[in-house]
Amino acid sequence: MKCEDNIKLKDNPRRKIRQDRGWVYLFLFPASLMVVGIQLVPLLYSFYLSFQNWVLLQSSSPQGFVGLENYKFALQDPSFTRTIQFTLFLTFTTVPMQILIGTGLAYLVVGNSRFLHASRALLVLPMVVAPIAIGTLWRLLYNDSAGPINNHLLNLVGIVGPNWLGDSFWAKIAIVIIEIWQWTPFVFIVISAALTTIPQDIMQAAEVDGASRFQLFRYIELPLLAPAFLLVLMFRTLESLLTLDSVLSLTRGGPGTSTLNVTYYIYAKALREFDLGEASADSWMFMAVASVLIFTIFRLTVRSEQRQ
Repeated sequence: MKCEDNIKLKDNPRRKIRQDRGWVYLFLFPASLMVVGIQLVPLLYSFYLSFQNWVLLQSSSPQGFVGLENYKFALQDPSFTRTIQFTLFLTFTTVPMQILIGTGLAYLVVGNSRFLHASRALLVLPMVVAPIAIGTLWRLLYNDSAGPINNHLLNLVGIVGPNWLGDSFWAKIAIVIIEIWQWTPFVFIVISAALTTIPQDIMQAAEVDGASRFQLFRYIELPLLAPAFLLVLMFRTLESLLTLDSVLSLTRGGPGTSTLNVTYYIYAKALREFDLGEASADSWMFMAVASVLIFTIFRLTVRSEQRQ
């Protein structure tokens, strides 16, 4: 009878899965409980606070229900509108440049020589350095009176360097440069890995048929790399929207509020002004917009993978 039962289980794997489902749920329960405790409970509490009037310096507990007033105040606040504009500017300038440069570097260092192996290791370094250390380093580099960018690099070509961190325009450019320099290695890693999965026999067959290098990229490599590009786009868009370290360590939102992005605005509202009600409302509005954007990119990624 045992042999017959084993044969039945082998012939019907779904039955085996149903029998093991209880054990699966049992092993998943601790992880699910941790997710609920660490993520879901604080999210729900912040949603509750977004409808409360609570300034921590005035009271140790919420001071009363205010409805949608926190949301209305945020939408009518010119500072919040400017932070959204800078956040979108940062995302739409850095992410395309990261993808473009990262892809170019991936093609330049593809190969198995020792020099290329060493080059790939060096190109990854900016991503593994602590973000606060990177901000401190670039703050020294951007110094308008003693920094090496103005005093050595630009002077070599006869250009008078700008006041990088004291001018509103150049402060934005300074943060864009840091974000591109720090996170292009992520794109480089993903695209380099994706390039190794392209079947070489297809490439060789196309070369025999007389395809040019551009045609190989346009009609073979680009469609096969599309899922990797969409994956990079999804992760880098989300991370760019959540940028905090470079703004915190480099400009602290200045000069004025020119480099104040949404993440730093919420941080300052909650942990400097201690207005937890408004900070919670700002967080939920920002999360809603970011979720819609990321969900759209995710759907594009799924459709691209289904076409492969």
